[in-house]
Amino acid sequence: MVRNLTAVDGPGDTSTSSKWPKNPEEVVLNDMDTGALINELASLQLLPKKVDLTPHQQAAWARNPGVLAYGAFEQKEPVRIEKGTYRGTQLALTKIYDLIEQQYMSFMDVAQVEPLVPTALTRQDKCDFFVFTKGEDGYPPHLDLGLNKEWANNENDGNQRSDMSKWAIFNWYRLLQLANIMRGTLPNLFAEGTPDQGKTIAEVEDYNRKRRAGWVRKDIFDRPNVGDLKDWYSDARFSQQQFTGTNPTTITRASKDWIYHFTQAAKTSDDAEAKGVISKLSNSCPESFYVQDYSYFRTITDIDSADEIKQETKDKNGTETSPPRYGCASVCLFYLNEKGKLYPLAIVPDWRGTLRSVTIYNRELFKRTDIQTGEEKPNDKNEARVDEANDWPWRYAKTCVQCSDWFRHEVTVHLTRTHLVEESIIVSANRQFEPDHPVFRILRPHWQKTLALNGSARDTLVPSVILKIVGFSAPQALKFIQEEYRSFDFEGSYVPKDLLKRGFPPEELNEPKFHNYAYARCIKSMWTKLRSYVEDILSLHYKGANADQQVRSDKSIQKWSREMRSPDGADLRFFPAITTFEELVDCVTMCIHLASPQHTAVNYLQDYYQGFVINKPSCLFTAPPTSLESLLSYTEQDLVKALPMNHAHEWLLSSHVPYLLSFKPNEKTETLMGCIHTTWSVYHNKPSPSDEERKTTDALLRFYQALQASDDEFERYAKEKDDIKDIPYNVLETRHNAVSILI
Repeated sequence: MVRNLTAVDGPGDTSTSSKWPKNPEEVVLNDMDTGALINELASLQLLPKKVDLTPHQQAAWARNPGVLAYGAFEQKEPVRIEKGTYRGTQLALTKIYDLIEQQYMSFMDVAQVEPLVPTALTRQDKCDFFVFTKGEDGYPPHLDLGLNKEWANNENDGNQRSDMSKWAIFNWYRLLQLANIMRGTLPNLFAEGTPDQGKTIAEVEDYNRKRRAGWVRKDIFDRPNVGDLKDWYSDARFSQQQFTGTNPTTITRASKDWIYHFTQAAKTSDDAEAKGVISKLSNSCPESFYVQDYSYFRTITDIDSADEIKQETKDKNGTETSPPRYGCASVCLFYLNEKGKLYPLAIVPDWRGTLRSVTIYNRELFKRTDIQTGEEKPNDKNEARVDEANDWPWRYAKTCVQCSDWFRHEVTVHLTRTHLVEESIIVSANRQFEPDHPVFRILRPHWQKTLALNGSARDTLVPSVILKIVGFSAPQALKFIQEEYRSFDFEGSYVPKDLLKRGFPPEELNEPKFHNYAYARCIKSMWTKLRSYVEDILSLHYKGANADQQVRSDKSIQKWSREMRSPDGADLRFFPAITTFEELVDCVTMCIHLASPQHTAVNYLQDYYQGFVINKPSCLFTAPPTSLESLLSYTEQDLVKALPMNHAHEWLLSSHVPYLLSFKPNEKTETLMGCIHTTWSVYHNKPSPSDEERKTTDALLRFYQALQASDDEFERYAKEKDDIKDIPYNVLETRHNAVSILI
């Protein structure tokens, strides 16, 4: 199995009973029997069928099978199930995607790309099938799953040619067609109600809490989420998610230009106090202003500033088949006081490139709170106040920020800058290093399952799910991915540099001001420990005072570095030119960091924060307002219309993607701790170890003990958070920290 399909836990854990009850309706069901599911899919005529490819399609496949992925989805829409249950659909989607991933893993195993038991292939052998794509499929460079057929078919003896034959084309195309099963599994109608239904926010909240509270089974339908909290919508919850939510990686110190905008955009007398406070604090402590900045969304996707970010779904006749979906390019200004309280001060729901962009201020915050001290102001009886729950214009603006962050997190932070960047590292390392090279050996354990998962994501999850629930068109989203990939500042993203650049000095993270930023404190600690381990191991091979020269003279390292930057290779323009031992240590540390702690931190909390869709929607269903007057008139109904409420398919996919991506790693076989312990055991038990092996054992022991100490350290950081009574932060504990990108 790809994963252990047990109940997904939130930040805290629950347990499920394994005893079979007498009444089958009481069975805790988080998985489905494969044979029973296949029989039902066959009855519904949802299984892939044999297809004939045109000569043009065959030629495209010969270059890169991935280019056919979108063709598979452009086939005639599968006949959908007429009526089904929400829970049953969740189970079916989970199992189907699990089977798709298994298919890709089987392919990668047989093709010796990700073999369960590798063959002793040389670097030159692997160069013959570890080949980068050339962008034909719209994605950044990645492993060409055609596996360099041109080379294989040059064999004079047909029996020695690649088995990726014409028949294999059909097999591969059927693999792509598996995604159509996911679409066909979505019923036209849901029986027994759905979580998205309601005329008010309270109705969705009640369904989320009360329906689940009355559910007798702790299964796929009963998963904790942020909507369990009565004040999930509050400024405090919204702000804390910037530090310990799904995307705690992009909040950054506000530039002078943004501070200027947020002082100049306050034009009304009602915003005079906000303008005054921001102006005053910008003079006394400008370093305490932070932003989440998504203003570049239009620029990066070539959308004109006057145009909406909009995705329309039409049939061949131009008739809309579903309501249009909208995106937004929000900007949110925060203030972080010396006590560590982060306050959202003002929001541009959708930046249009000029000061004329709609800007709303958190008027109620300025009325009730002295943000510099954190003290509540006395209540002025002559001043009308609105509580947070009913401040609909401000709640709408926060929703826009969350929608923008959903896209940036899912597409940039998660998919592109962990999954896709790591794949390039894997492909190039296999091409440039011999299997016994020290860099290859230290990196290889952190590639487990990644290529197969990426293949299934590119061909299935992105086009058939992600692109169906966002406000960008498919070409715009793919362009976004490519630009975010190529602009990735590899060296600038080393944890100490990244934190400093974003306004969180690593040496000050234990100060009260930053006590809520548990992600930063944990990830900085992980980087330090990981780097020490990498340095210990590599120093056994690059020794003494001339280690720098040894690195410069290592042809494999230099070729790897060049290919990672080359447009004909990985095309990561900011990958380092490795000229010193310290640069090598940093680079290798970063490669492991992306695969292990960074991916763990940005992946495994998605279900908790995004499973309750209205907390962080993937799209909007009405266009953002184009005037402040319009926004200030917003009521609850305007927010309801904008949210994915009463859009059952989009809600289900939006809530289920996080579920699919949140299965915890096996503690013994899929965690960083498990990997280091196993490796230490291998070296520790060698009967006659060499001097190098003894030193390797010592290095592994130091790293193991450092990781073991992390649990107490990270628990301490979590307990110092202001919201610890409600939401733990244990995502980077040793039992959760995956060894590689496993999911």
